Amino acid sequence: MKSHALNKLHGFYQPEPPSWMPQTIGWYVVFALIVLLAAWAAWRMFARWRHNRYRRDALRELELAKSAEIPALLKRTALAAWPREQVAALSGEGWLAFLEKHGGRSEFSNSAGHLLLELDYRARTPTKEEEHILREAAADWIRRHRVHV
Repeated sequence: MKSHALNKLHGFYQPEPPSWMPQTIGWYVVFALIVLLAAWAAWRMFARWRHNRYRRDALRELELAKSAEIPALLKRTALAAWPREQVAALSGEGWLAFLEKHGGRSEFSNSAGHLLLELDYRARTPTKEEEHILREAAADWIRRHRVHV
């Protein structure tokens, strides 16, 4: 008896699921703004990456450079970032002051700075510890310096 009554029932009809497509123009505007913002952010990241190529090249060269070549490498890196008139004539204490002013951390006011000047003006072979300190200070400056032109 029960099975006969159940056979007379028809199945449930489900309505169509709602569309995920936005129904108003406001959502299209929001999506367009999100796409434009993402494109702008990608372009800025690419431009910054291209602009910092000289840093990557300098860090790669620092790994292979002899200790006597580090002062010249720092000068070339600075010349790549600042106008020649600001950097080329600097030497001695003025050069160390420039490195400290634009480097973020004061690494060149201590032994690294004096060692940098000694290597630049005298043929002196630094100890392993001095060379390590100088390389770390130079790598840190190359990574962290900020250009304010």
